[in-house]
Amino acid sequence: MAKDGERSLVEQESIEVVAEPSPDPSPDPSLDEGVTEGGSVPSFREYDWAPEKRHRAETARYLAFGLIGILACTIAIQYGMTVFLIWQNREGGVATLEKLFSTLLPVLSGLVSAAATYYFTREKGS
Repeated sequence: MAKDGERSLVEQESIEVVAEPSPDPSPDPSLDEGVTEGGSVPSFREYDWAPEKRHRAETARYLAFGLIGILACTIAIQYGMTVFLIWQNREGGVATLEKLFSTLLPVLSGLVSAAATYYFTREKGS
C-alpha cells in the first residue's frame, strides 16, 4: 500500500494528459502558393507513329500477296498433277487429288479473302 502523499502505480497511470491546442494554428504557407512550375523539358517531342504504320501496311501487303500466291500455286500444282496423272493412266490418283483439292480450296480461299479484305480496307492514312 501507498503511504500518505504517495500515489500508487495504478493511480499514476490513470492520470490523463491533455494537451491544449495552440490558440491560432496557422496553415503551412507553402500549401497556399498554388501550382508550382516544374520547369521546361526542351528535348521532349511527340512519338513518331509513321514507322509503325508503314510496317503494318507492308506486313498487310506481304500477307495478302503471299496468300494469293500460295492459292495460285496450289491451283497450278493441282491442275498440273491432274494432267500428269491422266497422262500416266492413274485414274485412282486423280480421284484422290480431287478430294484433297476439294478440302484445301475452301481453307485457302478463306485466308486469301480475309487478307485481301484487310489489305483493301485498312486505314487510308497509312
